[in-house]
Amino acid sequence: MATSGRTRAAAWLRRHRLAGFFLLTFALSWGVPLLVLAIAPLVGREATVSGYSPLAFLAVWSPAISAFVVVGLVDGRAGVRAYARRVTEVRGGRRWYGAVLVGVPLTYLLAAVVASATGGPPLRLEPGWLGAFVTVSFLRLTQGPVEELGWRGFALPLLQRRYSGLVAGVLLGLVWALWHAPALVIATAEFARGGPLLPGLVRLFVTLVATSVVVTVVYNGSEGSVPLAVGFHWLTNLAYPWESTTTVPLAQDVVFVLVSLLVAVTVGRRYLGRERLATTVYGTNGDPAAGSTASR
Repeated sequence: MATSGRTRAAAWLRRHRLAGFFLLTFALSWGVPLLVLAIAPLVGREATVSGYSPLAFLAVWSPAISAFVVVGLVDGRAGVRAYARRVTEVRGGRRWYGAVLVGVPLTYLLAAVVASATGGPPLRLEPGWLGAFVTVSFLRLTQGPVEELGWRGFALPLLQRRYSGLVAGVLLGLVWALWHAPALVIATAEFARGGPLLPGLVRLFVTLVATSVVVTVVYNGSEGSVPLAVGFHWLTNLAYPWESTTTVPLAQDVVFVLVSLLVAVTVGRRYLGRERLATTVYGTNGDPAAGSTASR
């Protein structure tokens, strides 16, 4: 009976891998934590999804967990091993790594300068900033960047088998923002934008869709380097030493979106069309050859 159920699940997932991935991701990220949060007071326990709690790790790791589960159900251990090799494989030229390593922090510095000049928090380095920066940077690496094993390592190449790079990036960005939205609603420190909820949600969606398009450019330009997408995400999550507040000034989001648009209409024009797209997920029996639309 169990084997029959697993076979049916695998057959369904072969036809609907993206749907299965998204459903499992949202269920693990918000279904399980919300259930725990609802039950915890009834049994005299405390629970939180903030910071570095177990539920927070479950929420942010769920895209990666879901991708491995779907691959395992579709293609077994061989698929999981192939997928693990694929998402840890360093691809692309050095220029892409240099562009991300230098470009992302410079964009945030420019955004902070503009925010400060328009009435935002002043630029300054607090005493002991280096140790705090290193510690927080390491902690941030254990959470948000892990998402990319699922978003860019699994979902993006499948979307690009059906759509152009631009459309795939925008669609994934919308799902990505929707997935983040509950965190903004409950005002966790990781994603708080401050101010009324609706404008905050609009900013969240616009910023994450713009970010998704840029990561799509980087992903395709580097021939599908998931580690580079992880690095990009990590650099956008850092608490840079010149930032003196946990909320994000509007000017900073505006600058980041404008830079994203500039990247999309210049460098991105080569990597957001129908060509030069990275479409391989893991390349075994359950994952047809790159460019195939047989499994979506």
